[in-house]
Amino acid sequence: MGTIRTGTRAAAIVAVATLLCWGIGATPAGATLRWGDLQVSGDLSAQNLIRMRTPSEYMPVQQRNVARIRLDYDFIKDDKVAGRWNAPDFLDSVKGYLLYRGVYDSYYDFAPGGALYEFSGKKIPTVGLAGQPLPGSQADVPKWARDSVKFENVLREAYVDLAFKGAPLSFRIGRQQIVWGETDNFRLLDRVNALDLTWHLQQETEIGHSWDQLRIPYWGIKGLYQVGNLGPVNNGYLEAFWNPGTWQPNKRRFLPYSPWSLPVISPIDYAGVFPGGLARDTTIFIQGDYARNIKENSQAGIRFGGQGPAGIDFTLAYIYSRYNQDDGANAAFVRAILDQEEAVAAFSAGQLPGYYYTPYTNNVGFSMNYFDSFTEAVLKTEQVFVMGVPFNSGDLRSPILPSQLFGTKQKNMWQGMLGFDRPTWIRWLNPRATWLILGQFFWHYLLDNERSVGNQVGLVGNLNPTGQSPLVVRGTGAPCNGPNFDGCKARDTIRDWELLATIAATSFYLSGTLVPQITYALDPVNHFNMMVAWSMDYYVTNDFIANLGQRYYINTTEQPVRETWGLGGVNRGRSETQVRLTWQF
Repeated sequence: MGTIRTGTRAAAIVAVATLLCWGIGATPAGATLRWGDLQVSGDLSAQNLIRMRTPSEYMPVQQRNVARIRLDYDFIKDDKVAGRWNAPDFLDSVKGYLLYRGVYDSYYDFAPGGALYEFSGKKIPTVGLAGQPLPGSQADVPKWARDSVKFENVLREAYVDLAFKGAPLSFRIGRQQIVWGETDNFRLLDRVNALDLTWHLQQETEIGHSWDQLRIPYWGIKGLYQVGNLGPVNNGYLEAFWNPGTWQPNKRRFLPYSPWSLPVISPIDYAGVFPGGLARDTTIFIQGDYARNIKENSQAGIRFGGQGPAGIDFTLAYIYSRYNQDDGANAAFVRAILDQEEAVAAFSAGQLPGYYYTPYTNNVGFSMNYFDSFTEAVLKTEQVFVMGVPFNSGDLRSPILPSQLFGTKQKNMWQGMLGFDRPTWIRWLNPRATWLILGQFFWHYLLDNERSVGNQVGLVGNLNPTGQSPLVVRGTGAPCNGPNFDGCKARDTIRDWELLATIAATSFYLSGTLVPQITYALDPVNHFNMMVAWSMDYYVTNDFIANLGQRYYINTTEQPVRETWGLGGVNRGRSETQVRLTWQF
């Protein structure tokens, strides 16, 4: 995905979308457009976010206007090409699909003042370590920087579906999303496409949206073979994909350039002494230490699924890909250069002696669900074993910045979820329809976490004004200085376990005109930080929808909470109200 700087055409499209979206209430919504085998559909939406840092402190942080236009075309239908010519005998159907998305966020033109805050609860600094001025609010960001991110003009998906006669085989070829797994709001097996977290982190999935808006589509090919009945498995299928050199990492931005993406400023900008950025021609969240070709940047996967004994639906999957860095693990993004000659050369060139690191990982997992007649619920689980996740290691220190920059070790992680979906009568709340209640319990377990022994030091802090390292020997308080910290052994602080519980409920009123949703998430490991969210969809017509919602991020401590899931720790002070209008056509 990309952005544009001038964006004249995108601006015109989205401006029209915005006017239509706000004025549609005066006219009936239109139907899907058809011209023979061509179908045109889509939606126009306008979303506003108001941040509620305190009960009396409000700030607009988003005024996003989106136009999505979808084209579906049957190239081959009823043995005819375009309804005229005879189709090849071996083809049953050929369907084309295009999805365009144009975005204009007028927040970047409005550019309100007001301080922005990091996850620590402190205002972002306006002066860097080198004494350079830094923008403290969106109003302080240069116009050229705001213009570079306020538009999006991209062909999200473009593929062809091929089905063959006489063979249970089909292919999807082109730019696409590949969706595997059972989870909601947090992903496990759904890890093929990295996420664009510049929109709104993962919060877009909590109130009225899905991962479809956030996944970064890749060019590739996917094949599906219907196996049928195979031993105890019914309706079995085999699915495989290949992205030839088209993988992209997850997309994020720092404060203050996107006030709802990463809740910190760029450490490179803050330091102010590395105008060359990262070494090895890498850029964080954009380009790692690899070439964008088939040899160095491809990914592939395969899964087998079907229905087993007792009506259990299952999938078994394997994915080989570069690490997306968006599964919630406390993984490393930057890897120190440990070779002293290369590190010195990078430092002399004004570069941080480290580089953006996205290694290949092996991912093996499965998902299962079945209807349990005793509980009257669909019980489900999804688990994945990720081999090769990069974590910073205190034993691998930069030869130039030993107390600030560390090498990495690839470790193995077990990630899993247990959950249920249950329609439940709560007649005092809704006498006419059930509430669908969805519960999930997630975990991450780092299998080969290191255990520190001997003298230990922490891994936090910059050099203090006297030039001494802030790292000290545990117990004595003696400073650990010199190229080897005088023999001190660094302490790795990644937890073995991370846990999360979520529960959500939704129902409908007035014959489906009013659809409420409530979500609660709790992290019992990191100071019991929480998120509570609610939303209400009102269908003015079948095609015109008004949405109102709020998210509240709750902390039980005034200290910074370095949690992994993106709840009250990462989003401290980011409680918000959301208003969105959508017209579907």
